[in-house]
Amino acid sequence: MAIANTVARKIGTLAAVGPRRQLLVVEAIGQLMRARLLIKTQGWTRIADTLGTMIPADAVPAMQPPTSPAEITTARLARQIGWAVGAVAPFMPFRAKCLEQAIAVHAMLRARDVGAFIYFAAFPSDGRISAHAWLDAAGVRVIGYPVPRDFVPLGCFVPSPVSPL
Repeated sequence: MAIANTVARKIGTLAAVGPRRQLLVVEAIGQLMRARLLIKTQGWTRIADTLGTMIPADAVPAMQPPTSPAEITTARLARQIGWAVGAVAPFMPFRAKCLEQAIAVHAMLRARDVGAFIYFAAFPSDGRISAHAWLDAAGVRVIGYPVPRDFVPLGCFVPSPVSPL
């Protein structure tokens, strides 16, 4: 019964957000499915080739908050895409954790010519390595936050035109 109430509440929320956000939700579902399929069928090298240029996390340019009207509009769009992916991820019939979410958001932003920074971090835990991915774009934190405190950033995929120098 609790699941039915949650689903009913989510459907009510979806009906209230308006057609633009509804379309983002549909796109997010498709991109999460695509991301999961890529992870299951493609090698990491092939996926990484689509994400940009990998640089050390400490070489990433500092995030600058949006200031111009165009930057603010792009930041708002990035947040809306992050909202859509984050809202549907728990309801997917497959694993849609941080990596799938970051890949999905990245694809949605790339389709709109918005560069994104995907960070990867790791933390040794109980003899295993735990990993986390998160994404920034347009000067805002988009998805994967908060980043667990003990995770050590390993690297960041930056949009190809950005140079670490």
